[in-house]
Order: sequence, then structure tokens, then C-alpha cells
Amino acid sequence: MKLFDLHCDTIEELRDHGEDFAHHHRQFDIQDIQHCDGGVQTMAVFVPDHIRGQAAKDFVDDYYHYMNDAVSKVSHLAQMVEQVGDIQRITFEHKWAFLRSIESGACFNQDLDNINHFASLNFKMCGLVWNGPNELGSGPNTEGGLTDFGKAAVKRMEEVGMIVDCSHLNDAGFQDLLEIAEKPFVASHSNVRACCSHPRNLTDAQFTEIVRRKGLCGVNLFSKFLDENDQPSKESIFRHIYHMLKLGGEDVIAWGTDYDGDITIASGLEHPRGLIQFADYLLQMGIEQRIIDKLYFENAFRFFTENIH
Repeated sequence: MKLFDLHCDTIEELRDHGEDFAHHHRQFDIQDIQHCDGGVQTMAVFVPDHIRGQAAKDFVDDYYHYMNDAVSKVSHLAQMVEQVGDIQRITFEHKWAFLRSIESGACFNQDLDNINHFASLNFKMCGLVWNGPNELGSGPNTEGGLTDFGKAAVKRMEEVGMIVDCSHLNDAGFQDLLEIAEKPFVASHSNVRACCSHPRNLTDAQFTEIVRRKGLCGVNLFSKFLDENDQPSKESIFRHIYHMLKLGGEDVIAWGTDYDGDITIASGLEHPRGLIQFADYLLQMGIEQRIIDKLYFENAFRFFTENIH
């Protein structure tokens, strides 16, 4: 079974702790490629809300070079995705295909040309905001929709083939996105509010819009977004998946683990190998194998094949 994960923050954890992909104690374990037939791991450069302006752009530029160097040292296990065809080639070689993404459009420094810049560096997806406000809009901790620059940024991202990621966007911003987005977009690591009322999660109406627009929603393993009592369990993950399926999400569900995003995860699922084994639990709970295959790889693979350059 192949695995496609839409979001993890491991690259920053490695650097912060002076580790590398070959020697570390993080949740994302590159060696777990031996447990699947190939995988895609989206590596997000997370820009904290306090880093703004030119410093935010420089922050992502710096991580671009750091990520390239780190992956070059484990080329027998992973390679960066530079163009759409690389995903199939790398995964069929039973390696990790690493996709570049950004968490927070603060890195654009209020300059649309910086979107072209990051697209030229093959960042394939960008989350518009994090938890607070930035130049594009507001996260769940604040109110207010997309700014004029945020709306223009969405348009430019669509023009250059960079996927818009609505995870962390508040309800007002999500509504604004619906009004201006012309292409499918992604909630890379978001669950559903019907199963856990955290504002980071999607309402049924929001999830249904993602279904209608043929986007993607990555199931997040963070216990705070799974369970009202912040108790990590396999059952709580299943509830979110089951609800998404009830809403017609068979072709949009994916994984967005949030590995190494300072999160608490159910025992046994802390690494990709555990997530692969979790497929057996889903089978036992009555989820058909064909749907499991879509959740684990097929939906995300199809989406990115159709929507990136």
C-alpha cells in the first residue's frame, strides 16, 4: 500500500534539534518507506505568526535550501518533487516523494511576484494563514475574512499552479475563498466540526463545498481536533472518516497527519508505519478496501496529478 500525506512539519523539527532524516527521533520516520510501496510526504515550511515581511520570505527561502540539502543526503530513500511526473516516478521506485509546501502566506510579503518566486522553486501548495491574522486573512483565533491582498494572492496562486490550502482559515475567510476560487482547493490537515467542535475543523457545509469542487481534505491526527476531551484514539479518527464519507467525501478524503507539529497522537499511530497498519483497523470497522486505497493514496495522487505543473 502506498501512502500520501498532505501535511507534516518535520523539516523544521529536524533543523531545530540539529538532526537529519537519517538520524532523529521525530514522528515522521523516513525509514518507514520499507513498510509501504512508496509514499508522498508533503513537507511544510511553517512560518510562525510573529515572523512577517521580508523576514518571512527569507525564512522560507532559507528552508528551501536546507530541505534540498537534507534530502540530497538520503537520496536512496527520498527525492524532491520538481514537476508533476516526479510523483509517480519516485513512488514507483519505492521511495518518498517529498512535496514542498508553505504554512502561512505571510512569506509573500504583500508582493504578488513572490508567489511566482515560490512557484518557481516548486512549492506546490501554500496555506493562506496560520492561527492569527496576517496580510492575507485571519486564522481561527481571530475574526475577519480575506484581505484585498489575500484575494489577489488566491488568484495569482491559481494562475501559477500553486494549490490553495484553506486549513487554519476562519469561517469568514473560507466564505470569501468560496466566492473567488475558480480551481479546486485543499484543506490539508483539517477534521470535521460535527465530530469535534474545534474551530480549526470544517463545518459540514464547508466540507461539502470541498466535495463539490473536487478538492481534498486531509484527516489530522492531532487529538485536540479529533475529540472534545483531547483524548487520542483510533475510534475518534474513525468517527471523522466515517462522517466525511457520509457527506459524500469518498473521492476527497486523504491524510494530513500533522506529524511533528507539536501534537498528541493515538498510541501506535505516531509514525507512518503505524498509519499503514491502521488500514487493518479500518477494514475491521467496515470500510471497504477500495475506499481505504483512495484515502491512503489514490485521491491525493489524482488531485495533484491534475492540479500541479
